[in-house]
Amino acid sequence: MSSTGIKGMSLYRNILRAHARYLPHEMKQLGDAYVKAEFRLHTKAKPEQLEGFFAEWNKYLIHVERIGREKQLVDAALIDSAPQQHGSNSNQTIKRKKGFGRDVSADVAFNDEQKEQLQKLREEAINSTKK
Repeated sequence: MSSTGIKGMSLYRNILRAHARYLPHEMKQLGDAYVKAEFRLHTKAKPEQLEGFFAEWNKYLIHVERIGREKQLVDAALIDSAPQQHGSNSNQTIKRKKGFGRDVSADVAFNDEQKEQLQKLREEAINSTKK
């Protein structure tokens, strides 16, 4: 196996491990299926295409691990999950923790395309749990 193949398999395994460790069951199933399909589609890709492919999946892996670790810290009560205020003037900014599976606040407006994409994602998640 070439070094690119070894690098790809290592990244693939690390992503699946991160899914198992940090994602809720339904998201893990959906994420695993998507990762498997994407990596299968790129088995015959050219090396110059694989560089970008691996770079983007590595960014995704880092993101999943970071968010997952933050959620573990919140769950263990090591950090506060409430919004934190920074600054001392009247224009204080509020920093909110991001996480998986949280409800979107009511003040967020979605356009029709975004609503359609959310509906498709919801249906896919429901269908993946029925398998």
